[in-house]
Amino acid sequence: MIDREAQAEVAGPASLHYDRNLCLHEMLRSQASAAPEATALVFGDTRINYRDLDRISDALAQYLIGAGVQKADIVGLFLPRSVNAVICTLAILKAGGAYLPLDPAFPVEHLDFVIAECAPKVVFVDPAYADKLASVPSMSGQVIEADALIAEMARQTGTAAPTVEITGGDLAYVMYTSGSTGRPKGTMICHRSIARVVLDQTYIDFRRDDVVLHTATISFDASTFEIWGALLNGCTLAIMPDADFSISRLTDFMRATDVSISFLTTGLFNLFADHGHASLPRLRHILFGGEVGSAVHARRFLEHHPGCRLSNVYGPTETTVFATAFPVLPSFSGPELPIGKAIAHTGIAILDEELRILPAGIEGQLAISGDGLAIGYFKRPELTEQKFVTVETKDGRTRFYLTGDVACLKPDGTVTFKGRRDRQIKINGKRIELDEIEAALRRDPRLADGVVLCHTQGENLKRVVAYLCPKESHLGAGADLAQGVMATLRAALPAYMIPNAAVIVDALPLTPAGKVDRSKLLPPPIEAQTRPTDTRSLTEELLTTLWQDALALESVDLDRNFFDLGGTSLQLLEIHAGLEEALGRAIDVVALLRYPTIRELALHLDGRTPGPTRIAAAAQRAALQKKAISHIRRSSL
Repeated sequence: MIDREAQAEVAGPASLHYDRNLCLHEMLRSQASAAPEATALVFGDTRINYRDLDRISDALAQYLIGAGVQKADIVGLFLPRSVNAVICTLAILKAGGAYLPLDPAFPVEHLDFVIAECAPKVVFVDPAYADKLASVPSMSGQVIEADALIAEMARQTGTAAPTVEITGGDLAYVMYTSGSTGRPKGTMICHRSIARVVLDQTYIDFRRDDVVLHTATISFDASTFEIWGALLNGCTLAIMPDADFSISRLTDFMRATDVSISFLTTGLFNLFADHGHASLPRLRHILFGGEVGSAVHARRFLEHHPGCRLSNVYGPTETTVFATAFPVLPSFSGPELPIGKAIAHTGIAILDEELRILPAGIEGQLAISGDGLAIGYFKRPELTEQKFVTVETKDGRTRFYLTGDVACLKPDGTVTFKGRRDRQIKINGKRIELDEIEAALRRDPRLADGVVLCHTQGENLKRVVAYLCPKESHLGAGADLAQGVMATLRAALPAYMIPNAAVIVDALPLTPAGKVDRSKLLPPPIEAQTRPTDTRSLTEELLTTLWQDALALESVDLDRNFFDLGGTSLQLLEIHAGLEEALGRAIDVVALLRYPTIRELALHLDGRTPGPTRIAAAAQRAALQKKAISHIRRSSL
C-alpha cells in the first residue's frame, strides 16, 4: 500500500490551470515545489518523490546537453515501462529534445525503418535489450545504458536546472503508428497538446491523492495520459512491472497500490468487467477506449463497482490520446455507447466530401480541431497536408485533422461512431492499416500478389486473414509457402499486425473493372472438429468449453494449437481468467504458452507431465511464441 502521510497535506483537487505556453517539465517543477515529498512514482519496492524525480532528471538533462543534445534533437527510448523510462523522458524534454519511444518487442526491420528515418542522436537502452539494439543496421547514434547512468545521476546533488528555451508549441515526442501507404508514420506531438489532455479538463478530475495506473508500453499513446496525467497533477504513478500479464495480476496490483484512476483498452476492459470482480475500494474512475465500446460490459462493470465513474473515450494519436469522452451512467440503457462530447480545448465537426460542415443528424467524416492536434507527420509533408486541413467555420479558418471515421453529431453535441471510410481497423486498441500488411506481403519474392482482409465472427471476434497468390515457380507449395510467408511477416511487422490465418489462392478474384473483388474472398473455415473417439477428462472438458467460448468455435480438437486456430493474446487472457475462476487458484499465464494445446495444458494442470515428444513440441512452440508474452502484457493497452 502507498504511504499516505506524505500525501495528506496536499490532498484535494489538483490544479486545473492550463497555460498553453508552458512546457511539461516546467509544470512538473511546479508540482515538485508545491509538494516535494509527495510520491511521484511507485515501481515494486521503489518510491520516488517529486523532489528527487525533478533533481535526478535535471542531472540527466545536463548530461544530455553535455553529450551534444540540442533543442529539437530526437532521443530514443529503448526501454520497458519503468521508473528509468519516466526519468529519461523528463530529462530529454529538459534538455530541449523530443523523445522517440521504441518498443523492444518490435522486430528489427521495423525498428530499422524508424531509427533510419528519425536518426536519434542518443538512445537510452535497457541492458536486457542492448544486443537487439546493436543488431539494428541504421543505429548510429550514441547508446546509453540507462540503469548505470541514472544511478550515477541520483548520487549527484546541487545540479542546476537546464535553461534551454522552449515553449508549449515545441516538439515533445514522435510516436509511430501503422501507415496506409505501406510504411509506419511518425506523429509529432508538442508539449501543449499533452498538457491539454490532462489539465483544465471536465471529463476527468485528478486529485493530488490519486494513484494513476501505468500499464501501457511507452510506444503506445495511452502512456501519455497515464504518465502526464499523474505527474502534471501531483498524483502518484503506479508502474505495473513489465512481467506476465493477467486479469488477476492486474487486479492484485491495483489493490496493492491503491489505484484510483485507470485507462484500459476496450478489449481489456471487457475482460476486466467479466472477471475483475475483486473489491477495489480506492478505484474511482476507469476510462476505456480504442475500439467500439460494449454497453453490456459497461453495465456489467457498474453492477460490480457501483461507486466507480466510467468513461468511454475516443481519440486518434494525431489528436493526442483523447478527443471525446462519454460518461457511462448506471441508468444508460442504449444498445451502443456513443463516443461522447468533445473534451476541453478540442473542437468536433462532421464534414462532407467537400470538407463542408454538416448539420447535426447527418453522417459524415469526423474531424477534430483544437490544441490536441499534432504538428504533423515526421518528414511526410504531403501526408500532413492531406490529413490536416483548414476549414471555413463560423469562427474563421480552423485547422482540423481528418480522422477517416464516419460519425454523426447529435444536437446536444454527442458524437456516435458509425465506422471507417478506409481500411484501417483497431484490434485491442492498436491501429492496424491493412494496406501496410499488404505492402509487406508484396515485398515477398515468392508471391505474385497478396491481399489482407479483416473478417468479423460472432459479436466481437475479429480475424485478420492474408490471401496469398504465389508466383508460378511456387505454385503447389501450399502450407510450406504459407508458413514461410508468415515467418517473414513476423520479422518485419509488430506482433499485433500479424494475420491470424493465411490462405493460398491460385488467383485473386477481380471485378469487371480489373480490381480485386474482396467480397469474394471468404473467411477460411477453422478446422476444429473433434475426433469421434475423444474421451475427455474433466480438465480437458473445462478447457474445451473455455476455448470454444473465446474462439467462437463449435468444437476444438485436443491437439490443435491455440495460435494455429487464430487465437490472439487477448483471447488467451480471457481463457486464463476463466480458468483461474473455475479452478479457484492462481495459474501462471506462461503455462498457456508453453502448453498451447488442450491435451498438453490439461496434463500440466492435473500435475502430469506431457511425454518427451510433447515437451519438445511445446518447447518449440513456446520459442516461436516468445514475443506473445510481451504482446500479452501490452494488451493492457
